[in-house]
Amino acid sequence: MTTDNGDGPNFGDEPFDFKDEKAATDDAQLSLFAMAFDMRPHGKVACWRVCVEDDTGRQVYQADLRFSSKDGADMDREDLESDAAAIEIAEYLSGRSRE
Repeated sequence: MTTDNGDGPNFGDEPFDFKDEKAATDDAQLSLFAMAFDMRPHGKVACWRVCVEDDTGRQVYQADLRFSSKDGADMDREDLESDAAAIEIAEYLSGRSRE
């Protein structure tokens, strides 16, 4: 299993053995939650990823968990940008383009 907590892939020291692919993917999903808990995001965006490979090294499963947050200023800026875009589209459609 390969994990990535944002610092690049970690291939681990030894491969894990699971009874079947379902057990491996279940463990991979639990690993995502553990990484998110242990490596709490200190910014507005974070991404964690796990990959499961079979005995030949072929990737058979991949999952990622993404975190994003916005504060009030971010949301206000997005609202203003959306309003401006809507006005521009409405003017374009009515033939009153700002050009």
